[in-house]
Amino acid sequence: MINFTHNNHLVYSIGARAYGYRNNGMEKFNVSLGGVDKDYYRRSNYANELRRTADLVYKDLGKDLIVFLSGGTDSEIVLRNFLDIGIKPKCAVIKFKDDYNAPDVAEAIAIARELSVDLEILDFDVKEFFRSGEATELGESIQCSQITYITVYKNILRMGQPAIMGGEALLTRGVGNVSEWYYTFRENEDGSAIRFSNIYNIPLVNEWFSYTPELLLYYLEDDEIQKLISEKYNYKLSSVSTKNAVLRRLYPNIRPKIKTHGFERLLAFNFETYRAIGRNQIKRLESSIDGIPLSRAITMLRG
Repeated sequence: MINFTHNNHLVYSIGARAYGYRNNGMEKFNVSLGGVDKDYYRRSNYANELRRTADLVYKDLGKDLIVFLSGGTDSEIVLRNFLDIGIKPKCAVIKFKDDYNAPDVAEAIAIARELSVDLEILDFDVKEFFRSGEATELGESIQCSQITYITVYKNILRMGQPAIMGGEALLTRGVGNVSEWYYTFRENEDGSAIRFSNIYNIPLVNEWFSYTPELLLYYLEDDEIQKLISEKYNYKLSSVSTKNAVLRRLYPNIRPKIKTHGFERLLAFNFETYRAIGRNQIKRLESSIDGIPLSRAITMLRG
């Protein structure tokens, strides 16, 4: 089996089928995590684990892997940690027709130039990809309706090589009768990367920051993350605005940036694609947030 995370410690299941497809809307979606090596965890730290993760991913995916640079913090950290262990991977950035993501491409080029790595620019007409029906066909084959993910999958297929998409450790707060934070692993998006790897037999890392249980737990136990989840500000519903500040402190070499992904300029189009691509896909009737309640995730990781 392909290693989606180290030793496949992160497992999602649908209807008790590990890494499966949804057959009906009532099936439960569950996520579980492996435990850390406690002695190693006490001796090491986040920066060391980033470098170890780069080494493990390289061993799992091989020398022909491609790092997709988005222009954001996550993919920059991925690239820098390969370089930290003496590996200079092939890099690529997707450039939308009509310059919808021009700032992101410019940032990816600047990162590649600063770090002296070759960067392949992949010209891509995302609107034609959708309107031709190709995005819908690919999305249905892996039960994904997110055009951002499907666009990357299409370009991975074009290149035909093992790839790294990054993948932040996203935290999301549910609101309602019980306000609870979740470690978020999304069925329709994050899970589709695993389904893509299985059906097309191309190794793909979409969960770099959860690749080892140690890396994920160092992040979740960070003081600023713990403050975020304990103080429960009403306006804080995810870790997105907190993440970059935390990562800059944990890994201070990264460039300051404001991250966009091109779809900010395509909001109506993005909404249109989500509805259209997912129209004939099976919807989950359960309304809970994807992933694991954070307290349970930390218990699993601590073993």
